[in-house]
Amino acid sequence: MIFMSDKKRKLNLYNKCLILCGVIAGLFFTISWIIQGAFREGYNPVMAPVSSLSIGPVGWIQVATFLITGVLIVFFAYGLLKITKEEKEVDDVEKEVIKEEVEEEEIVKEEKNNGIPIWGPILLLVCGIGLIGAGCFTTDTTTGYSEAKAIVKDNPSFSGPIHKFFAGFLFFGLPLATFIFGNYFSSKNKKNWMIYSFLTGILFLIMFFITMLGYLIFDGFRFYSGLFQRITLSIGALWLILISIYFLKE
Repeated sequence: MIFMSDKKRKLNLYNKCLILCGVIAGLFFTISWIIQGAFREGYNPVMAPVSSLSIGPVGWIQVATFLITGVLIVFFAYGLLKITKEEKEVDDVEKEVIKEEVEEEEIVKEEKNNGIPIWGPILLLVCGIGLIGAGCFTTDTTTGYSEAKAIVKDNPSFSGPIHKFFAGFLFFGLPLATFIFGNYFSSKNKKNWMIYSFLTGILFLIMFFITMLGYLIFDGFRFYSGLFQRITLSIGALWLILISIYFLKE
């Protein structure tokens, strides 16, 4: 019994380290692009996308930021998957204990409503993979970054479209994850967390849409597209940090 107790404590500590990766990922990613944007010569953070920081001699810093953040989010998602599995195991034990007192249908219904939906961690895993892919393939978007224009023009690459493809994993996967977790918090009667998760997803999509208007269609938005994208990413990073803290406390 003592061995099992020690093993359980170690497992809980391991889970907390994995969940903590969500906090670190959100903070690290945000702080990195803030510092880089402030000191990169010829770079206009109000106009240029974060991805453009990966272009040029010191672009490796943003590449490393993408890769490290992506790995941290993968670890965080794995930690949530472990929690999902443990919740299911606990529900199975409770089911065995009370199966003679309630009907089977009610037990199954309770299980479905209480645990973390597996699609939540999976979508976060997709976000992490997207950032890793974005780090492996450099963008070709140079709006608002004067020095990058010459570099991209002289060194055309096929990696730009692939970068955008992987970036889409984050920009669509994260808001979907917020909606999944919004339903989860609803099932837990966590009204404030439910509202916050749903609002995060909605605001994230709205700001992403406005960002894309600037980069693809309306010139009037183009001068502020970098700012709009940073607001979008900050909304997502804050949600990631806060739900990580929530599960750490749980």
